[in-house]
Amino acid sequence: MDLEEKVTLFNKIVMESQEKKIRDQLHTFEASLNDILEDHKREERRKAAIEVETERENVRKKSNKEVAQLQLQLQRDLGRQQQQLKEDVFRQVRERLEDFMKTPDYVHLLELQMRHAISVAGGEDLVLYVDPVDADKVEALQKRIGHDISVSSRPFIGGSRGVVQSRKLLIDQSFLTRLEEERANFSFDRSKEEIQ
Repeated sequence: MDLEEKVTLFNKIVMESQEKKIRDQLHTFEASLNDILEDHKREERRKAAIEVETERENVRKKSNKEVAQLQLQLQRDLGRQQQQLKEDVFRQVRERLEDFMKTPDYVHLLELQMRHAISVAGGEDLVLYVDPVDADKVEALQKRIGHDISVSSRPFIGGSRGVVQSRKLLIDQSFLTRLEEERANFSFDRSKEEIQ
């Protein structure tokens, strides 16, 4: 083999060796890049999952807040409607009381209330009162129950009141007091229970 052939063979061997090294290095570099790419993909998926979960949580919170605000508004609206209905109910009750007060049954009720007050007083000094609107009924009631009756200086819609001075006892059977008690205790929930 001459020198030229030797140089060519040497070049060939060196070139093949270098090509193999380069291929190995490229393969190693490519594998390293693939590992980096896979790590990057995993990290991006993890970040995306966290972002999606965070956004999902934000949407859930926003939705809950909107639902809570809607419920609050509905409760306010319901409260206003119930208040309006309550006012209508008590206005109608007041009108019916006024109609009732024009009947003989009302006079009979006053008589029963006053007899009850006399019974509660048990012979002690008792002052009986009627509402100023019932002043025209005083004389007839006094005859029926055999007791003096005064006309109150303060209106109380109807019914009667009695005062036992010695015991400082008020026997309040006025419509005003009953209406105020009912208004204070009135509840639509309670009304539903009482209906059932």
